[in-house]
This record gives sequence, structure tokens and C-alpha cells, in this order.
Amino acid sequence: MRVVGRRAGVTACAALVLAGTVLAACGNASTNLSTTGNTQGVYPHRIVVGGLASITGPLPADFAPAIAGAQAYFDWVNANGGVNGRKIVLAYKLDDGSDPSEDATQARTLVEQNHVFAVVPVATPEFSGGPFLSQHDVPTFGLDVNTNADWAGPSMFGNTGSYTAFESAQLQAAYLAELHHVKAAALIAYNISQSSEGCQGVANAFRQYGVRIVFEDLAVPVPAFDLSADVARMKSLGVDMVASCLDLSGDILLAHTMQQDGMTKVVQYWFDGYDQSALKTYAPAMQGVYFMLQHVPFEVTQLYPGRYPAMDRFEAALARYAPGNPPSEAALAGWTSADLFVTGLRMIGRDVTRTRLVAAINSLTLYTAHGLVSPIDWRTDHTGVSTIYNCSVFVQVRGHEFVPVYGTPPSVFSCFPVPNPAHGPIRRVIPLPPGVPPLTAPGGGGG
Repeated sequence: MRVVGRRAGVTACAALVLAGTVLAACGNASTNLSTTGNTQGVYPHRIVVGGLASITGPLPADFAPAIAGAQAYFDWVNANGGVNGRKIVLAYKLDDGSDPSEDATQARTLVEQNHVFAVVPVATPEFSGGPFLSQHDVPTFGLDVNTNADWAGPSMFGNTGSYTAFESAQLQAAYLAELHHVKAAALIAYNISQSSEGCQGVANAFRQYGVRIVFEDLAVPVPAFDLSADVARMKSLGVDMVASCLDLSGDILLAHTMQQDGMTKVVQYWFDGYDQSALKTYAPAMQGVYFMLQHVPFEVTQLYPGRYPAMDRFEAALARYAPGNPPSEAALAGWTSADLFVTGLRMIGRDVTRTRLVAAINSLTLYTAHGLVSPIDWRTDHTGVSTIYNCSVFVQVRGHEFVPVYGTPPSVFSCFPVPNPAHGPIRRVIPLPPGVPPLTAPGGGGG
């Protein structure tokens, strides 16, 4: 599953009908926590945590791999001596079946019956257990595709930050349109808020930077069965770029319909579809399509061996400790969630309490999971976005590969100053700001 980039503008959303576009805003998070259960789950030689995911339900492939990613990380850490003399034990892996009522029940079970120290990871479209975990100051880490209320509070750590602002202009989408000299843009989304609101940030950016929107359909029924009328209208209006906030099946239908109508040279930007298995199946329909990511692409291990050691390590550990789980955004969210948790543990030493852990993590200013993700400032990213710059990775489908494009050497990332000019042209940061991947060597600390 994919979550739309906060600082960067956007990345694709694998379950966009359930999640939405996310972009961070600004603020400071308090770390005044209660001491109830402060050392629950902490033992002399181990720390017990639990995970909560949609292991079954309508979209398990978009969520369940987060558990495998976190488990692979803990296995790797434990094989290398653990953390300050303790092993990390992911003892409970609960399933909510994508049911909000079950999610709330399972969140309480982890804390009140399983007595976990922290929840690592969460991965569900219906995180109704979030408020309970926040109210009880349980350190919680996971795939943030949910509402602000679900991830509110200083102890809640989404994989790309913990705040959503649908209306924020998605600068990178407008930058892509600018690069292609787009004269007539179209937006298409489902008739549910998570999808239609996902397109709102794109619309706002297009309008701000002078990209003319000639067609909008933000009320496509779910699931999409026939987009011929929309495509015919786009063609008649001379559309030369389409931003799709549909899910993968809708995107593929859109692409096929456009091909049948001769719209083969239109720039396409999708929120959903950055997935190697999808590309293997739908490569002809996906040619030339752009996606934007908040993390280093999985393809760098082959394209740039050794340049991104954290991605090399993730893919190797996943293959070793979670065979059968290919690299995916859900698995990566589990891995980076576990990494943030362990980073905080290393910072506080043997005296492990929830209060000390949360305070330590909330002092991190340039967290990148050792060079995997766009920098996160945890002093502000519970309620907002960096006020200095935002970064993302553009990838495009070429043949049977997702290829990083428009990066700023030596990085695949492109960064933009905040704020950017009120109107075009859009400015990039060259050279890249401090902290942006890649790192020059493995390790490098939690920042």
C-alpha cells in the first residue's frame, strides 16, 4: 500500500479507495505522557511488542506484508545482538480483517491482555484503535493511511509522518505538468471522499501554478466498469495529462480505454500502481506512467548497487527472514516502523520506559531510516510538515521496470524549497539539502 507523500507532495496509494493523499502541515507535539504502563512488556532480556494489521479482509496484500517487514527487521536486529542487551519479540500479530470494530477490540487486546510495550506495526485501512492507543500513551508505529484522529498524539508514529492535509497543493504534480508543458489537464477519482479528496491537492497545485484543468470527474462509481464517456470527453477537450486518484483496477481500465481511443501520448500520473507484480501483469497499459514516492525505490539495488545500503539491507533481510514476501510498500512501512522504534530504544539505553522512548524519538530532526525515506522531523510531523523543504522520488514505467527520473545527482530524490514561489515556475533545491538519501556508507545513525 502506498501513502501520499507529506513533504514531497505525493506518492501512489495502493488502496486509495480506503486511504488518501497525505501532505503534512506544521506544529509541535507535546511529549507530556502519563506513566501508566510505562514499563509494561519490558523484561531483563527482551521487550515484547505486538502488531495489528489487516491480514485478512478485502485488501490483505496491501497491509499484511507490514507484519513481515517488521518481523524481518527484528530478526535482523536480534541476530546482531539485539538492542542494549535485549531481544525484541514481536509476540502478537493480530488481525482486524479490515473491520473497524475488530480493530478497536484488537488494539485493546494488545495492551490490556497481551501487555505489550509498543505496537509495531499497524497496517490497516480502518485504524479505529488509534485513539485508544494514543490515550494510553502506547508507542505506536505503522503505515499511516488513516485519519488525523487515528494517528493524533505524540506517541503515534506514522511511516511518513502523522498528519494529513488533503487540500495542500501537491507541488510535485504541478512540477511534472510543468516539465511536460501541459496545456490541458484532467482529474479523475471515485465518488468517495478518500479518493476525491486525494485529487484535491493536485487540483489546487494545478490551479496555483497555471496548469489549466479542462476536465474533472471526481464521482466515478466504485468499482469502475466503464470510463469510455470520460475518455471521450477528455479527447474532445485536448487533454494532454491525466492525474488519476483511482485504484489500480480503475487505472488499468482508464489506460486501456485511452489506448483504444488513441490517447497514447497523454502524460499519466497515478496514485496507485507502484508494484512489481502489477507491472508484470499490466506492463502494456502502464507504459510511461509516472508515480511519486516518499522512499528510495526498490529498483536501486539493481540500478545503483551499493549506493543505498539501507535498501540493500532491507531486501536481503526480507528474502532471508520473510521468504515469499517480495519488496512492497507495506513491507517497507513495517521495516521502517521497526527501525524507528529501535532507533529510539538505542537512544535511551537500558532504562526503557514509554515516556523516555517517545521523548527521544520526538527529538529526531532528520530521520531517514538510515537512508530509506524522505527526511522526517519528528518535532513537527505529528501535526505538520517541514517548513524548510520537501522531497520525493519520481519514477516512470519503462518497459518492465520502474525507473527513477528527475532526481538530483547523486540522489534519486528531488527536493523543493518551502515555501515555493506563489506562482510558476517551480523551484528545486540544488544541491540537495542535508540528510537526504543516499548515505555514503551503511549505518549512519537514526537521523
